[in-house]
Amino acid sequence: MLFARGARLAADGAQRKAQPLVLHELLRLTTRFNDADSLDARMRRAGQLFAFLWEAADAPGTADRMASWLDLLEQDQVLATEFQARWLRMLAEVESVSLFAESGLPRHSGLMAEALRRIFQRLLPSAREEHDAGRLFAYIFASRRAVERFMNLPEEIFTRMEAVLRPRHDAACKQRLNRDVREGLCLLAARVCGRGASEAVRRRSSSQDFQESPFYGLLFRTRQLVDAPNAEDRARESAFWQEAVERCREELYQVHVHMEDAGVSSALVFDLRSIEATLDRMELLADFFVHGEPREDGSSAAGRSLLRALVRERFEDTRLSYLFQQNLNLLARKTVERTGRGGEHSIAHTHAEYGRMWIAAAGGGFLTVFTAALKMKVLEGKFPLFVEGLFISLDYSLSFLLLQIFGFALATKQPSMTAATLAGIVRDNRGMARYSKIAEFAADICRTQLAAAFGNIITVCIGAVAFEALWARLFKTHYLPAASAEHVYQTLHPFTSGTAIFAAFTGVLLWMAAMIGGWFENFLVYHRIPEAIRQHPIGTRVGAVKLARFADWLERNIAGWSTSISLGMLLGFSPVLARFFGIPLDVRHVTLSTGTLALAAARFGTSSFRHGWFYFAVAGIGVTFILNLGVSFAIASIVALRAYDIPRSEQLKIAGYIVRDFLQSPLTFVVPERIEVLTISQTEAKSPKQAPEKVL
Repeated sequence: MLFARGARLAADGAQRKAQPLVLHELLRLTTRFNDADSLDARMRRAGQLFAFLWEAADAPGTADRMASWLDLLEQDQVLATEFQARWLRMLAEVESVSLFAESGLPRHSGLMAEALRRIFQRLLPSAREEHDAGRLFAYIFASRRAVERFMNLPEEIFTRMEAVLRPRHDAACKQRLNRDVREGLCLLAARVCGRGASEAVRRRSSSQDFQESPFYGLLFRTRQLVDAPNAEDRARESAFWQEAVERCREELYQVHVHMEDAGVSSALVFDLRSIEATLDRMELLADFFVHGEPREDGSSAAGRSLLRALVRERFEDTRLSYLFQQNLNLLARKTVERTGRGGEHSIAHTHAEYGRMWIAAAGGGFLTVFTAALKMKVLEGKFPLFVEGLFISLDYSLSFLLLQIFGFALATKQPSMTAATLAGIVRDNRGMARYSKIAEFAADICRTQLAAAFGNIITVCIGAVAFEALWARLFKTHYLPAASAEHVYQTLHPFTSGTAIFAAFTGVLLWMAAMIGGWFENFLVYHRIPEAIRQHPIGTRVGAVKLARFADWLERNIAGWSTSISLGMLLGFSPVLARFFGIPLDVRHVTLSTGTLALAAARFGTSSFRHGWFYFAVAGIGVTFILNLGVSFAIASIVALRAYDIPRSEQLKIAGYIVRDFLQSPLTFVVPERIEVLTISQTEAKSPKQAPEKVL
């Protein structure tokens, strides 16, 4: 019988010439669906039918299976009538409230909880009730390919499919669907109200009284909309309801503006994005509730928009990258901005600042001599792994903190901060003004980095030689044993050791430390830690003035101190942790490596200059210098530009403009030629601020 039907359709000359086997399979799957005797069987067989339809819908040289299936139903009225009867019966039996109010929307109140849910959902999808319409969607849209091909269906095919699948005259189906839409709207309104009532949102809202909050008012407007008895009342209530939604969006915008000045947290950003997504879903449901009646051909613009959104967002509901990209972008932006504020002070714009940078770098190099010397003694001690990592981390951290206290400069700590500053210039300027300011700041950054690096290297070399001479004079022996000095040469060889890889890895650690510092400052501002310290009851004992001074000191220094400590811990513990797991990974920091090389060279005296391994080690220092600064600056620039939503094409234009400016006037990238250049804060004061995007 199946082959007879297929042969008859082929002989009649269908508009789309499907392969006989494909046509037979479509007929077989449709008939199996019609023969299903339970809801569960109908759902599973519907999934099998549509899986076959999506399988090769746009493959080259293959007939469009969806069009062939529609041809099949249009030409076989008996088959079409049976299919529509079973399909409408299935729709009348399923419950769509969860699909409307939960599918594709964040279900938890925290980012990490939602991320864990999505991970488990991908490994083992949650069990659903037998009557849940989400099961039907899970069967029909079981893969990315199915979703993409559904979204890309031609309008003609979509309209024909809608005429077959959309209930028009079935009263039970329409009644069940309208009830589910009303329930979904009420549930979503309650969710918006609940998240809008959180302390973090209320504290940043324009409404002091929550009873006046638009989130609270939306709950009542939604109830009035769903209780409207007829189409005319629905249309009138829909206008009032839309005004309530717009007030909620305006309130979200105010909270967003407040975050620009008062810090950001991933939890708050997650809540705001959840509210925004919920409002979007409510607008689709309300539009369908008010204007969803199908036209004569069975199509409905409101129903089509809702269906496409449900399919797309249900698929996005399982993607971790999409979740983190949405919710962490603003947090990354604020962290980058706070990192960039520290970077502004690390750029020499004038001759006086350029000279002070050399002095600060000389102090940093002198202090690094003792850091490198102490590190070599720790390595000679052959301590257990954890103890060795702890001692080296404390050595680094203390050195970096002293640099912070005395105002010294270390070249490798600056690229991440200066890259964030450069990204801020890109964000706040447009057109040719953007490119001119980028060129000026790029030149400033380059010569500042060169001054800091060469100041560090020259001073650490001189200091190491002086340290070795003083040690030999006082203790009548060399500071480093011959074996340790030779090991230094071997580890810095650019070809026979992993110096290049280790230096690039160190650049990543330098960037991570700068981001940690920016995150700590954002955390301090968001949670109002200085204000909490000033208000602490212990002030009655130690004095409110002392507490206020400590709070001010913490607010000024938290970024620098957290960056210094985290960098010390990362540099000290990373090699130890890698060795624990058997990974041959180490760090190569240009200033510290130069210090150890200088100590090793001083151990052998002037005879070092007669050996090739010394010059290979110097070449290794050069490689370390380039990779430390280059990798750190590159990562920081890419992250900062992405946080500000600068497109990749614009990033390439910026890079090309900087290269072209360097080729035209390379000397400006080495020595300052002007008296003064606008700082980034002055740039912000002179140029109008861009309003934050309203869409969160």
